[in-house]
Amino acid sequence: MDVQLDLSAHCIETEIKKRYNLAISAYFKAGLEEQQRLEPIIDMLRSALESFDFAKLRTRYPELAGGADHNVRLFLENKRVSIAIDNTTIYPHND
Repeated sequence: MDVQLDLSAHCIETEIKKRYNLAISAYFKAGLEEQQRLEPIIDMLRSALESFDFAKLRTRYPELAGGADHNVRLFLENKRVSIAIDNTTIYPHND
């Protein structure tokens, strides 16, 4: 499972918060099947919000500060949320 992030207009933290809020809103409007699809996405986004040091990530990886055109996505790897920037994986928990 992965979530594509659009950082063209804002930083990774703002985008993850936005995606989390949209997913929560959709969850409460959805039927059971859609709720089941959204649950792992919501869990992954919440985990990122709770565990990432966003200031450190933006400093270390300017691509995550926003305003640039990069392929950025969140995904689960070994039950941990990781980030891919233009197909290069970074491990925010190990930074």
